[in-house]
Amino acid sequence: MILGICDGHNSSASLINEKKVIYAASEERFTRKKNFRGYPVNSIDYGLNSFVNNENKLSAITVGGQFRKGERLKKLKILQENLEIPLYYFNHHLCHAASYKLSNFKECLILTMDGGGDGLSSTLSIGKGSKIETIAQSDLIDSVGDFYASITELLGFKPMEDEGKIMSLSSFESSDSKINLDTIDYNEKTKSFKNYLGVIGSESTKALKRILDYSNQNNSYDIQISKFAQSKLEEVVLKLLKQFVDETGIKNIVFSGGVAQNIKLNKKISEQEFVDNLYVPPFTGDEGLSFGSSILCSKKDFDLKNTYLGYEIDNYNVEKLVESEKNFKFKYVEEKDIPEIIGPLILNNKLVCVSRKKMEFGSRALGNRSILGLPTKENTKKLAKTLKRNSFMPYAPTILDEYSEIYLKNKLESPYMTMLFDCFESNKKDIEGTVHVDGTTRAQTLKKEFNETYYNIINFVNDKTKIPAVLNTSFNLHGEPIVCSEINAINSFKKVGDALLLGNYLIEKIN
Repeated sequence: MILGICDGHNSSASLINEKKVIYAASEERFTRKKNFRGYPVNSIDYGLNSFVNNENKLSAITVGGQFRKGERLKKLKILQENLEIPLYYFNHHLCHAASYKLSNFKECLILTMDGGGDGLSSTLSIGKGSKIETIAQSDLIDSVGDFYASITELLGFKPMEDEGKIMSLSSFESSDSKINLDTIDYNEKTKSFKNYLGVIGSESTKALKRILDYSNQNNSYDIQISKFAQSKLEEVVLKLLKQFVDETGIKNIVFSGGVAQNIKLNKKISEQEFVDNLYVPPFTGDEGLSFGSSILCSKKDFDLKNTYLGYEIDNYNVEKLVESEKNFKFKYVEEKDIPEIIGPLILNNKLVCVSRKKMEFGSRALGNRSILGLPTKENTKKLAKTLKRNSFMPYAPTILDEYSEIYLKNKLESPYMTMLFDCFESNKKDIEGTVHVDGTTRAQTLKKEFNETYYNIINFVNDKTKIPAVLNTSFNLHGEPIVCSEINAINSFKKVGDALLLGNYLIEKIN
């Protein structure tokens, strides 16, 4: 087995063998500090204690990102000395690019893009077999990801975390005139991006504030600026892809790195006539660097079945916890009976928190660490108030895959919620609580083999309502990471939700 480590932004650890991914988890889930930066001691320890033994031994350590010093380097060296195995460092963007091995494409163009890592902000490569050939790069000063992060900071949000709020705002209508500024572009001759601001980070935010004459939050102007940022992002990325598709003739695209979490951009890419197929991995952010570094050490292709790779809820732990809680009533539910217990709660307009089996790896909750409800506007308003989420932020549905064409135009498989879809006007009322103002939805399309119990819960709801979908949002309080352990779930449930399925225990509040 190979132990993969990312010890930077949104640090993580993973374990792979020659055939599959064994384990992967972000450190933020253990520390409860969102996008935790630093050595992932808890993620490493859980993985080693759970999966490494005399029969399953480690052969190497891989690290996503090449440059570090001080305490970060010291901790890695101590780990290597304790385990007495080789340690290999890999380039940040090469680790992002390595996830092309999950795509099943025989040949593809790989675009990686983020704020920056190891001196680069984006790369364009050809992936073929086990080889990655980089054919274009942009350095840190010409970072498209940093430009979008600076817009995020300008509008009063947290950069490198709240970019989704800018994307959401860009979907709203604005009566103001369109902003048209030369801030960042793509140069076909240099095959790289060009940052006309000449600065990044906080200096970029200051420059944009001056250029855009921005002083205080103003809903109309915030929308206008968000639309400008989103449009500029889409424009420059499509210019780059169009050039290299034309030059190489390769029409299969893999998109990774933090910017690939922008689902509006993903939708634009998939709609282009020059693109045949788009694959966006389920862990495009820096948490994916631990896994990416490991598969660079392997010659095998990986067939990812799902992202349930992290901490596993233990029914024994649950029983000990709930016995000490005086304000809860609880009962054990057999696995086969869960749909018939949870389904009626959802039908009765309850918000059901779910924390069971293995935790998802990546930014999306996909049924094992989720809050579920009917996909109504009533429930989205209730959740927004309880979770203190911005009112303009949309919620997402999980739709049974075989019914998804009823709701989604140009339907693609989307098991990891990495794609955005236009909804058919005639049917969107069924799931209106999960449809954004522009008529789009970030759907998870669910097949039975992906998560059978979750599938059966939705199918139970469908049998009664003829709507094969539920609202699915991540189980966490605003500003916190998705819940990880049994105690995290209990603590969050005290503040949100009507019922909690924790392992195989149904927990309800005593009024």
